[in-house]
Amino acid sequence: MAEALKLTIEEVPAVAGKVSVRIEKDRATVRVDFGVTQDPRFFERFLKGRPAVYAPHVMSRICGVCSVVHLTCSIEAVEKALGVEPKPEVKALRELAKGFENVQNNFVHVLMALPDYTGDGNVVQFSKSHPQLFARMMDINRRILEAYRRICGRFIHTPSLGVASHGKPITKSELEYVGREMARVSKELYELAGSLAEIWKPIAQGFEDPAPTYCVLKPPREEFPMFSNELAFSDGFVVSAERYGEVIEERKLPHSNAKIALYRGKPFYVGSRARMQAYFTLLASEARELIKTLGVDFSNPFDNVKAQYVEVAHLSGLLAEKSLELASRIRSGVAFFHEGTVPEKSGEGVGLATAPRGVLIHHYRVRDGKLEYANVITPTVMNARHVEVAGEALVSWALSKGVDEARVKDLVAALVRAYDPCLPCAVH
Repeated sequence: MAEALKLTIEEVPAVAGKVSVRIEKDRATVRVDFGVTQDPRFFERFLKGRPAVYAPHVMSRICGVCSVVHLTCSIEAVEKALGVEPKPEVKALRELAKGFENVQNNFVHVLMALPDYTGDGNVVQFSKSHPQLFARMMDINRRILEAYRRICGRFIHTPSLGVASHGKPITKSELEYVGREMARVSKELYELAGSLAEIWKPIAQGFEDPAPTYCVLKPPREEFPMFSNELAFSDGFVVSAERYGEVIEERKLPHSNAKIALYRGKPFYVGSRARMQAYFTLLASEARELIKTLGVDFSNPFDNVKAQYVEVAHLSGLLAEKSLELASRIRSGVAFFHEGTVPEKSGEGVGLATAPRGVLIHHYRVRDGKLEYANVITPTVMNARHVEVAGEALVSWALSKGVDEARVKDLVAALVRAYDPCLPCAVH
């Protein structure tokens, strides 16, 4: 094993935004710094004094890739702060919108990360090595986006979702189309798994997560949650949304423009790997079988990508069921779900949402309808310290196996990709 090592990864391809990774090793220790190099954008600061109902559509601009979760989580927080309870149909449509984003976002990340597991250099090479598989995956992505359009309209910075409202007219036939189409998508994803399992080789087989604590939303009912009023940790601790600050601490480090988050002073992780463990009993039997087919190793951080695929397959089927159930509640014609004037009250609200990359928190205080305080904690911030701790363990593990320096860099870059970090979100 090398006694001293200094490596720098100036940019990690196939992640959203700019990040640099520094790796240093001496005789006794290994240090990995995960540095988000994008400039801060101060969303929380410039929203102060603006109408609270304005916040969701501004917050969706934190990120184009995952704008739906910032939009909907912000809506949830504003509604709680103002004491507004939307119609059940509005909540149902919002959950559909959130679910579609998780499906589409995670599916695209699987495609972007697959070259790490197949031996292809990048997605372009993957498309040449596996043209039929690539074409099928692109077609599935197109159909997921079309299903979302039928429900909400534009996918990026969706204008139809608002406080206590769903602005796009909904027809029974559109919901029925979405239900049938997503059922077909789910079926194809399960069928595709066999082909993927043949080419999906393990990375760092035998490497184990050095900090296995994770966080998810506690399901408010017996199904996969898109929103919740409670956080649940793998050690069994559950905390209400309003008390998140008692257990999650944000810290600023000198090597990054983004903060890190710790759970009771220690690193933890969020995302599909966490959710597939926490919600295992809530998964369809086909999804539980898919975990076996793909050989998902939940103790290995690299297998977050496999967990994403399992989640996509399961959620596609769940969205199909929910679309058809909602369609059965609409008799015919067009349904509108829009509130009138939202009250300009004072209050405080914390929204918790299942983002593609993990738990998202939006916390607002409102005075007379105007935003007085805002705090957003993103999944990438929650994962940031865990990436470093896992990276340090990975470097030690790889060097003990005789892996050369160039491969160590490749492994650490692949590890960062496996977490699917969203750097624009982290520097909101």
